[in-house]
Amino acid sequence: MAKLNQQEIDELLHQPMIAHLVTLHRDGRPHVAPVWFLWDEGRPLVMADAKALKVRNIRNNPAVAVSIATPERPLSYVVMEGQAKITSDGLESVVERMCVLYDGPVRGKEFAAELLGDERMILLDISVDKTIGWKSDD
Repeated sequence: MAKLNQQEIDELLHQPMIAHLVTLHRDGRPHVAPVWFLWDEGRPLVMADAKALKVRNIRNNPAVAVSIATPERPLSYVVMEGQAKITSDGLESVVERMCVLYDGPVRGKEFAAELLGDERMILLDISVDKTIGWKSDD
């Protein structure tokens, strides 16, 4: 395995990959949730239902980890550790951009409108304290 440089990390994080978000229960046990994310100006943004367990966990302890890995060879992965902030700043724009990234321009805009129509969505804005990235040598 070789370390990813910053350009390689940015390229990987701009792809529509499923991330695994780790939050902590009150008793310290980890909770892992697969999530969509948007890599925006050096930080991952995650959309979530305001009543989701991951959001409740973050309200109690903002420490999180995010893991993203390619599903096929050549293998690459990035793990980020940081602090999550719950916000609605830029919610509509971020949700639409994220849905278009993952679902394409037509279905993405439709899905974003559905999600935003429920008025339950919030954003998790993650400030990254530590990043590690690796790629396979093959």
